[in-house]
Amino acid sequence: MELNRRVLFLALITLLALSAGAQKIETSITYLSSIPDPGNNYIVYDRHRKLSIEDFKGKPEEESVAAAITNSGFMFKAGYRNVNGKATLSITVYCSFDKELSWMKQKAKTAYILSHEQHHFDITYIGTLLFIKKLKQVNFNQEKYKEQLHNLYNEVVIDMQKLQNRYDTETNNGILTDKQAMWNIKIDEQLASLLSEGN
Repeated sequence: MELNRRVLFLALITLLALSAGAQKIETSITYLSSIPDPGNNYIVYDRHRKLSIEDFKGKPEEESVAAAITNSGFMFKAGYRNVNGKATLSITVYCSFDKELSWMKQKAKTAYILSHEQHHFDITYIGTLLFIKKLKQVNFNQEKYKEQLHNLYNEVVIDMQKLQNRYDTETNNGILTDKQAMWNIKIDEQLASLLSEGN
């Protein structure tokens, strides 16, 4: 039985330049714990709220070798203002799971497979926290902040995808129970470490 997942990463930038001439950009970063979702299709990551089998509402691709798919990603929105020589960059970030694009085959509806998929979502959140951590370390340049944001985002996405792939490769998509147990600990420890840093 092979497990697999699909991870989507989205970015949206809204830029409002109201005047020019500022030398320094002040930055504020906010993690959104909820997002407007009229269709109730998204779950925003909350370490106290684990995924359930019922959250996988998508139609299984029966011809797929995958037993389950987790569709998750993180998104940011940036608003830039330059007023009277004072430039500010406000960045909001959230990490979410798409119920309608995530699915499980009937045979995959087990606690073990659910745990494997939960850890894919956890890895997405690790990427989110690393993105926020790196945002806090950047000195944004007034002329290049859009490029800096995109480059940083792409860098984190690539690293996160590598971690997702390593997770599936080393656990053989969850089949190797001993490796899965090791990765469960590894992911939990990395999450705990990043959260203890104040992200």
